[in-house]
Amino acid sequence: MDTRTTIINEHENKPSMARYIWRVFQHSVIPLSWGICFASVKTLENGTEFHVQGFKLTGYVKVEYDEGSDTFTVTLTPDDNKENRKIIENVYLDNLISVIDENVEYCENYETKVRQWLRKQAV
Repeated sequence: MDTRTTIINEHENKPSMARYIWRVFQHSVIPLSWGICFASVKTLENGTEFHVQGFKLTGYVKVEYDEGSDTFTVTLTPDDNKENRKIIENVYLDNLISVIDENVEYCENYETKVRQWLRKQAV
């Protein structure tokens, strides 16, 4: 294999996991409820990081792929307490959105809270 080809492929692969994760998110409406700040989106070597404003978390969500276990690690960092990170390991792809949603947005009486939030926005 040509060394030049290898270097090009390494550079192309770095953003590919981030793109892959965002494509997974695009196939669901649930991430739209997280209050993602698209200006904050970062491409990481094996994943992505972005800022959210959910009912349960206002802060950063980092999603990193672990090739060895073929799972993801989700790190949640609240804006108001950066030392109080929550790390969730061994998240399978088919659970990725629900795991993030359970920690960022979905809460008890979710429908009621959404209605209250919508009323505030209408004023």
